[in-house]
Amino acid sequence: MLLDDAIEQIDATTAVVTLTGRMTLGMRLREIEGKLNHLIDAGTRVLVLEISGIEYADSAGLGLIMLLYGKMKTVKGSLRIAAPGPTLQQLFELTNTDKLLALYPDRSSALVD
Repeated sequence: MLLDDAIEQIDATTAVVTLTGRMTLGMRLREIEGKLNHLIDAGTRVLVLEISGIEYADSAGLGLIMLLYGKMKTVKGSLRIAAPGPTLQQLFELTNTDKLLALYPDRSSALVD
């Protein structure tokens, strides 16, 4: 399944991006990276990635998440990962990125914090 995205602007500084499919190296991942960078450059300071629909992520997918984490820290914002499935949760734990990333069980709790 190809990587797909849906962007919901909650307010001027908060956006929820729902990703579905496979986060793997390729043009589609680059396109989504461009959209997310545009959101941040336009003033988004709370970026919620709702990833319950992600089936698989390779190193490029994890790399995108970590690049977003760094960019949000640079602009004094917050990257929040909502609803990682068992595969991504295991990936975060194996790479120790679960210690850095703000992980939430669902979209609602990511928006409340």
